[in-house]
Amino acid sequence: MYQIECESSPHEWMLGNAAMRIQDSRAEIAEYIRANKEDIVLIENCTAATASVIRAADFRAGNTVIHLSTAYGMVKNCIAHYASASGAHVVEVQVEFSGKEMAPVGRNGDSLELVLAKTIDEAASKGSHVALVTIDYISSCPGVIMPVHAMAKACKSRGVPCLLDGAHVLGQLKLNCFALEASGVTFFMSDAHKWLFSPKGSAMLWVTRSAQASVHPSVIGAVCSNSQLTSFRPEVLRNLSDYEVRFQYTGTRDYTPMIAVRDALSFRKRIGENSILGYNHGLALWAQNWLSTIWRTEILVPPECTAAMAHVRIPVQSFSAALLLNRMLKDNKAMHIMGFSLPAREQFGESVPTHWIRPCMQLFISRDDVRAFGFAVQELAPRCESVASCFTKWQSVSRAKCPMITPCIATALAHKITLGFSVTPAQTALKQDGSAHELAGGSRMQHNAARTCAVAAVAKYSAGSLGSGGQACSIAGEIMRYSSTSQAFPLERKYKFSEARDTQYERSVYDVGQSPNSVIDIMGTSSTSFTDA
Repeated sequence: MYQIECESSPHEWMLGNAAMRIQDSRAEIAEYIRANKEDIVLIENCTAATASVIRAADFRAGNTVIHLSTAYGMVKNCIAHYASASGAHVVEVQVEFSGKEMAPVGRNGDSLELVLAKTIDEAASKGSHVALVTIDYISSCPGVIMPVHAMAKACKSRGVPCLLDGAHVLGQLKLNCFALEASGVTFFMSDAHKWLFSPKGSAMLWVTRSAQASVHPSVIGAVCSNSQLTSFRPEVLRNLSDYEVRFQYTGTRDYTPMIAVRDALSFRKRIGENSILGYNHGLALWAQNWLSTIWRTEILVPPECTAAMAHVRIPVQSFSAALLLNRMLKDNKAMHIMGFSLPAREQFGESVPTHWIRPCMQLFISRDDVRAFGFAVQELAPRCESVASCFTKWQSVSRAKCPMITPCIATALAHKITLGFSVTPAQTALKQDGSAHELAGGSRMQHNAARTCAVAAVAKYSAGSLGSGGQACSIAGEIMRYSSTSQAFPLERKYKFSEARDTQYERSVYDVGQSPNSVIDIMGTSSTSFTDA
């Protein structure tokens, strides 16, 4: 509707109609978050809001900037960019998650507000001015409610400006900006497209009155014209502060997502805000309890740290299994679930990381959806774990038999090894030839179909897009490979492929059912997170 109005009369729209509608949306959002309209501006996203705040903080050489380890990657990148350009130091406060329904804490189990206070004091003791502290209201992944009021008070008592990243808060929690300001929050930003039902390209930035003079949008000086005929209508800018005017119009662009914030809030009123928040929160608590029970795992944080995002440990042990499970859920079950890994918990005697998921609950999600997801994980997790186990065994045996393989792979240009898996029920056991022979350590042992969970595996050497047309070429010594366009072939015991090859035989015997949607790249398994970007 708004886009039709814009295109019907672009001149009138840009010079007044859009601006007036944006002001209406600002008034509605101010009421929703309990704030003054004059302190709120609408902006395209939290990325733009972060840049505006950091420029206003005016980092100088020798200053200190502090953020939590849970800070969103965009926030970290923006801080790093401006700190590097100015010579400021960046300090990260570690947030630790112990799981077992325990709240997040700082190092050594201290509260986050205590660790933050100590970090600020330590910087000040070294003569460094703390230019800005950024904290999360609800962190991204895991999506946990943080003790924001306590942390903001630690900043306020030390005269340090505080940026509260609330990207996930609008639509998940009830807000009170007056209370946040009293605790010490200087800047607060939140996206409207994540949970509020507003279109992409809509967010808000709240700034305490005393800090507004230095806050500017990414586009400077857009509210101006060289002709009186193409200037804004007088009523559009009447009674607006300089801060409000700067963000009112930032050039020719689509303002309809910002205007639609009002419609999103109207929709929520019709349903009932308490009903929405209560349903989503209740479903999140039920989901993590039910999933952890059927998977026999655990819940990450207590109910008071949970909004509408559940957190449950998945029933796999290895990173490769977690990665493959995430991909199989997406490709085979049409279920996209955010996943993440946490470091080994030494206090519980663990030596390997744990792997978790963060399903989001919303009005269009039901308990039946959660049950379907839970049963899908139960079905796929054992298969993915078996695949990961086979992969590890193959890798270990291959390295033991030919130590030169690893350095050759690392140094050969555009060369990598991939291990492809087909988790189809039709395949009842690993083949006894080719890479399956290597997985078995060279023996002719009988594979247990149930134990391998119908997994077929093949090791394939590939040369990227610049293949050699199927012709063998030497990498080092007697180690050879073929282009990625050639068929997979078995690894001979002496790793020599100079003999003539029967491609028809190889095609019939070694063509294992590979799926391009379930391929683990050995060279890419060093990441600590399995989130699908």
